[in-house]
Amino acid sequence: MQNTKFLAKNLIIAMVLTFSSISLQAGEGFKNLFINVKSTTHSESGMGLAVANAMQGAGVKTTVLLGGDAIFYALKKGGQSKFGPMDATQRDMINSLIKKGGKVMVCGMLAKFAKIKQSDIVKGAKIVDGKTVAGALLAPSTQTLSF
Repeated sequence: MQNTKFLAKNLIIAMVLTFSSISLQAGEGFKNLFINVKSTTHSESGMGLAVANAMQGAGVKTTVLLGGDAIFYALKKGGQSKFGPMDATQRDMINSLIKKGGKVMVCGMLAKFAKIKQSDIVKGAKIVDGKTVAGALLAPSTQTLSF
């Protein structure tokens, strides 16, 4: 368990340093990061949200799209276990990202299918349509990651 925490934290640090150096080298390079989190595998979704928080904290405008069953991480209610390396639940990391100025979008098609309403999800996250997703994903100077 200790090795997993150590590995995950080092991976996050390495990603932040890599993106920071790319941004510095590119000068006016990418300024936006779009992260698609669709995995409900605890380690994958946790890593995606941890990277999102780290990048937003490093000054990169970060948008997370929650798709698949990962849409349930944005619910106000319901138990979630902590992602060990960050000692936080996915919901905690979503709230942290929003507080840092990051954007969290919940796939509208899947929310409708799951009967999730805007009032069911954490403050600051938004249920969005495909046009909104496309706007964020295809914005100039945007890099993408998927977890």
